[in-house]
Amino acid sequence: MAVNNIEGRYLNPLTDYGFKKVFGEKDIMIAFLTDLLNPASPIEDVIFLDKEMEADGEDMRSVIYDLRCKTQDGGEFIVEMQNKGQKHFSNRILYYLSHAISEQGEKGTSWNFDLHPVYGVFFLNFHMKGLKPQAIRTIQLRVDETGEIFSEKLKAFTLELVDFKDKPEAYPKSQIEYWLYNLVNMESMTEALPFQTQQPIFSKMGGISELSHMDSEERRKYFSSLNKYRTNLSVMQNEHEEGVTEGRNEKAVEIARLMLQGGESIEKIARYTGLSVDVLSVMLSK
Repeated sequence: MAVNNIEGRYLNPLTDYGFKKVFGEKDIMIAFLTDLLNPASPIEDVIFLDKEMEADGEDMRSVIYDLRCKTQDGGEFIVEMQNKGQKHFSNRILYYLSHAISEQGEKGTSWNFDLHPVYGVFFLNFHMKGLKPQAIRTIQLRVDETGEIFSEKLKAFTLELVDFKDKPEAYPKSQIEYWLYNLVNMESMTEALPFQTQQPIFSKMGGISELSHMDSEERRKYFSSLNKYRTNLSVMQNEHEEGVTEGRNEKAVEIARLMLQGGESIEKIARYTGLSVDVLSVMLSK
């Protein structure tokens, strides 16, 4: 049944509103972190913190996260949904986690650097640049020579969602892959969320995500968030297509220059490169 001209039964959890509605639910966050970390002892509780960390000085930007929480034992989690790729995203991860670590510093001489662990969980709707595509990537400090873990206090997880779009239900094989599949495909689902046998919390996740369960104010906020999400996706697609076109044009110009240097005729170069005779004539006159 269409809801506000949107096909599907559930909200899109990759939108800002949808992401916070799903993962802002304590039981869902605990179940997700448990499947991600496979901790030695159960995660009994999480406390959601203010998502904004104050900058160190007036000239520094504040660091803003989608969700920020800590567990009973003091471990802190930064959980972010990122739809647009960034050139220096790996540096951004380091900055976020380092900022959270440095916040733990205490004044005076009695503090002995007894740090609580800080984890970054980054849902990415793209593949990270400069790295091989990897659905689930764990990043931590290790000793190059021995492979030993240098510290357990800082760890990041990148979860690349793009490989789960339009895949069959048999595609995911692990607990975390069940999460990623449902998050990516939820908006187009019309039946109950799959994999509830493997992870019972998906029943609750589906219940709070149903569009028909929202009141008018929730729907207004959600559809506003959805419109922003779709506009951003459209802009990113246009930027990608323009980049591809620009890259092809640059390659054509490079080939044309080589052919001109080799004494080929303008007509032949135009046929090979797709560049117009007028453009080639200008190049030849320079």
